Amino acid sequence: MPFDPGHLLARLLEPFNSESRFYWPFVIGLGVALIAHIVWYSWRVSRDTPPVESTLRGWAFWINVLTLVWATVLVIAKVPFMAIVIIFALDFAALVYMYAFWLPPREAAWVREKRRQRYFPQPKRRRR
Repeated sequence: MPFDPGHLLARLLEPFNSESRFYWPFVIGLGVALIAHIVWYSWRVSRDTPPVESTLRGWAFWINVLTLVWATVLVIAKVPFMAIVIIFALDFAALVYMYAFWLPPREAAWVREKRRQRYFPQPKRRRR
């Protein structure tokens, strides 16, 4: 069977309708992804997490949840599949920016500050 790029492009640009065989697996996948993100955010980590990473985790959670909800709205509105792909690409780009460029310098500053605080004597506890 030969590959036809014109047919693929036409399928990506036509509305995503409920008669498509990919509609319900996609909707179920969106639901599973939403539940997985809620579980991931609610999971408590027992290690010493930098406060910047804890803050960023909340931002990443809400960006992902809003993207999943917006993708669900777009599926219900029967927009072309390419719009949903663009929404997920923007979500991925935001997460890459946050974890690859925004987080590392702030986390390194936190590590330096924690290392610096070890050299200062800690106040003794007062006995009553």
